[in-house]
Amino acid sequence: MNKVVLITGATKNTGYATAQRFAKEGWDVCITSRDDKGAQEAATRLQTEYPDVKIEGIAYEQSNVESIRAGFRRVKEWFGRLDAFIPNAAHLAVGLDSLTTTPDQWDEVMNANLRGTFFGCQEAAKLMAENNGGAIAVVSSVHANQSIPGRVAYSASKAGLNAMVRCMAVELGHLHIRVNSLIAGAIWTERWLSQTPEQTQKRRDQYPAGRESAPEDIASALYFLCSDQSPTITGTELTVDSGISICLLPYNKHWNDKGQAV
Repeated sequence: MNKVVLITGATKNTGYATAQRFAKEGWDVCITSRDDKGAQEAATRLQTEYPDVKIEGIAYEQSNVESIRAGFRRVKEWFGRLDAFIPNAAHLAVGLDSLTTTPDQWDEVMNANLRGTFFGCQEAAKLMAENNGGAIAVVSSVHANQSIPGRVAYSASKAGLNAMVRCMAVELGHLHIRVNSLIAGAIWTERWLSQTPEQTQKRRDQYPAGRESAPEDIASALYFLCSDQSPTITGTELTVDSGISICLLPYNKHWNDKGQAV
């Protein structure tokens, strides 16, 4: 019997790349989207790529607990088990600052990123407990620990996720459930196609690794955290950010003989 993974926000970019990685490794995959049409289209596309595993798509509203619970009931009906859960869906919330963010805006971000992720993990843990354990890999962000303007709500929600992960790892260990965070930095998406080659190179010069992560890089790390390759890793944060978070000041790969950035 194949192992089963549920991945939220998995119709494109990192989520879809992660679904591809698990399917390639022989896992059955359930992917979610806010609407049923998007989920079904992505599931059909993935099934065509990987005909030897079972692929399902479901509508799953991250900020609605009843939608979350309904999603997990369908996973149990379709697959009978759950071995890994990857809450990837998030509300990016760019432009919310400390002086102008409204209560409704704050709650919208927290409901999607923190509250919804917690209750998704709760349902996943209940299902995993019926099958002698599993793994949860929460997609977090460097913004949990580093700040830029306009991300106050997003950063707070991601920092909350990391604290949640540590607590859940302690509380669920006796059920053989491992819980970890993946701290993601910049990830390539289509939005960067509008940049000129010069703009792209200038941005990439900020990263010690020389480029942003590809969706497949994040997918590989998430697979590692959920697979038998990491049986004793729990309650930790795996950072995949091209090295940007280790820099005290903006990174510059060009230095003169006096140790000065040029």
